[in-house]
Amino acid sequence: MVFDAHVHFFGREFYAFQATFVPREDPETVLGRVRAGGLEIPGPDPKAHAARWIAEMDRNGIDRAVMFASVPTEINTVGEAAASFPRRLFPYAAVNPTAPATLQAMESLQSKVHFKGVLLFPSMHDFSIQSPEVARVIDVARKYHLVVFVHCGRLRINVRKLIGLNADFPAEKSRPRDLIPVARKNPDVNFVVPHFGSGWFEETLALGATCSNVYTDTAGSNAWILEHNPPLSLAEVFESARGTFGADRILFGSDSGIFPRGYRADVLRTQEATMRTAGFSHDEQHAVLGGNLTRLLEI
Repeated sequence: MVFDAHVHFFGREFYAFQATFVPREDPETVLGRVRAGGLEIPGPDPKAHAARWIAEMDRNGIDRAVMFASVPTEINTVGEAAASFPRRLFPYAAVNPTAPATLQAMESLQSKVHFKGVLLFPSMHDFSIQSPEVARVIDVARKYHLVVFVHCGRLRINVRKLIGLNADFPAEKSRPRDLIPVARKNPDVNFVVPHFGSGWFEETLALGATCSNVYTDTAGSNAWILEHNPPLSLAEVFESARGTFGADRILFGSDSGIFPRGYRADVLRTQEATMRTAGFSHDEQHAVLGGNLTRLLEI
């Protein structure tokens, strides 16, 4: 079984939200630049877009996937879309702790949608992971048994470049070390740091060694390894992560999201081969590819 821990829904609302950051331009004109850049913008029916993701999963042998509402304006549509495929798609909702209404929107849908996690982006929304506002999000996560996904390290939203905005967000507010006191204070809440810390690898290892309620995901190509000093191979990253987190706290993620590219089967195949190279046993590979997430989300 393959259970992908990191897929972005990227429905029409996601692209429309990005367009709102371009002042004094008609949104459709802005979205035209996205199309000209080679990206497809989904139609208005989120269930049709969810069905397209299911077709991609079927084509690539993916049993289940966590589906991200990557911006707060997607919370409602992603929740409803995932509810159309309740045994295949498991929604996480991005909330902005500095805008409490986003957390309230997620809570208002919980009885119907059953979100499995909340997404926090400290660098994008400009907050400290140690702030009182985040503590309130964690309290809600505890109440509903939600995973708290914290994007640490480098964050790049490539579609912003197509519409004339800076695609990169500063990484200093997203350091894994800042999560250590928070995870320690909340031992009954599980946290996930994606992309092996996305450039803060040593800090991610220190976090995993210190806090047994923190997981990491393997999402995407992990291009940050080429800029690491010294450069790392992906096999070295997997091997070091297993030595610190154990194979039972590593979650496979593809970081799929855009069309026409669709599901990133290339990431899956590369990471399967990498785990073999790094000496992961058959059982360890199965744990990373789906067993760990099934247990974490209590499915």
